[in-house]
Amino acid sequence: MSQNQMDRYYRAAKQFTKQLNDVSMPADDAEKKLRELFSRSGSETEKLASVYYDVSVDQEWVERIESALPHLEAAIREDRQFIKTEGNVTPIERVRKISRTSVEHLSRHSEMITHVPEEGEDLIPDKLNVFENESNYAIYENRVLYMVICYTRDFVDYRFFKISKARKESRSEMEFRKSILTPNGPIKMELSYSDLTNGMNQKQDMEILMRLDTIAAAIGVLLSMPLMKNVALAPMVQAPITRTNVLRMDKHFKEVVALYDYLSNYTEEGYQLERHEKVVAPFPPALQRSAVEMSMYTSYLYDLYANDLGRTLEERYLQEEARREAEERKQREKRLEAIFRGKNTQEISQEEFLELLAESTAIGEEKEEQIRKLQNTIAAAQGAAEEAGRRTASLQDEVERGRADADALKQKLYDTQKEHASQTEEMQAKLTEAQEELSQQQERCRILEARILGMLEQYGVKKPEADMTEREEFLELEKEKEAFDRFFERNWGTAKRKIRKRILWKRR
Repeated sequence: MSQNQMDRYYRAAKQFTKQLNDVSMPADDAEKKLRELFSRSGSETEKLASVYYDVSVDQEWVERIESALPHLEAAIREDRQFIKTEGNVTPIERVRKISRTSVEHLSRHSEMITHVPEEGEDLIPDKLNVFENESNYAIYENRVLYMVICYTRDFVDYRFFKISKARKESRSEMEFRKSILTPNGPIKMELSYSDLTNGMNQKQDMEILMRLDTIAAAIGVLLSMPLMKNVALAPMVQAPITRTNVLRMDKHFKEVVALYDYLSNYTEEGYQLERHEKVVAPFPPALQRSAVEMSMYTSYLYDLYANDLGRTLEERYLQEEARREAEERKQREKRLEAIFRGKNTQEISQEEFLELLAESTAIGEEKEEQIRKLQNTIAAAQGAAEEAGRRTASLQDEVERGRADADALKQKLYDTQKEHASQTEEMQAKLTEAQEELSQQQERCRILEARILGMLEQYGVKKPEADMTEREEFLELEKEKEAFDRFFERNWGTAKRKIRKRILWKRR
């Protein structure tokens, strides 16, 4: 953890402890009992162990290599090479390119011409010495440059490896286990912490390690350049270095040799590692109290998220903050009133006067802030009221239009219902009349059917396929009989009246 993080969490821990020790909200008996049980439990499992190194690197060799790196790169970019010219006697048909040197060689070796051309034709030799230029980069200066870069790489890698290895041994461990029994059941708390990230990194240590890492990366880039890859195939130069003119006069190669002289004569380690190891078991009182608070805080986190108490606790927190603010304001006003009431202005000391001034200023600023908040609230309420008034007026207009539309719809509905009622009565009358006519026609049909059946029975004629034993047929036959009976009774009554009139009334 960095120093900045340590500072932030230290301040947060101080505020955490201050809030827990606040006398305005003292712990109840249940909390005291729970904290006491946690403090008495698990002391035999408490352990804190740490191993870390303080790294001190000699800045001189680091700066010397950093200053030489640009010269190493510049020496590579000079791209020094040796051009070697070689000639090969080649048959004329295989020659692709003729140089001036080849022509001069032919002029000195006429034996390559075996026949004389005819007049007007070109002179063509049988053979020709073809010269080719071959570039050789493995010159002594480049080999020295490659050797110095490799030596510098090994010099840096050795020390960087030693420092990194020591830092990888750094570790931090802490653990404890607590198990208590409460009236509501057992509670267990276990913590196992392991940190293998070199612990708290000092800023200067990180800077020097980053510089070494940058140097190693830069050397790797130099060795990957094409010239160094070509020279790497040649034998390595052995000490001592022969100072050629290039190595003595060229400013970049001169720095290359100077770097080698410095590193080869450097006999120190170039760094110091101070190992620190600490084991604490059981915890000291301060750390033991912190372990108890971690257990209590873990219990709080569980209840907070398992029982969804976030909103409730936030409301209680805001209420308590408002109460404390009101109490603090009340105390300031009391102190201010006591100063005014207790002494005359001439008897007030400078300290009391400054206190009076600070208190009155704080109260005034607080009241101004309250007034400003109230004004903002009033302005917002007025704006909301005006907006509500506009919306109310708009809604009233819409209500009036709705009422007018509703009245029109009611009237239209009344007219429609009245029209439908009239049409319904008319249709009902027509339906009744049709039903009566239908009944009369059915009555006539049944009477005629009965008369037909009676006549058929009278004259001994059977009706084709006349089967009246089925339910529907028999019921229809019964209805026909009833209709014929009514027809008979009606006509018999008429006949009786006519008989009485014709027979009885004639006697008189």
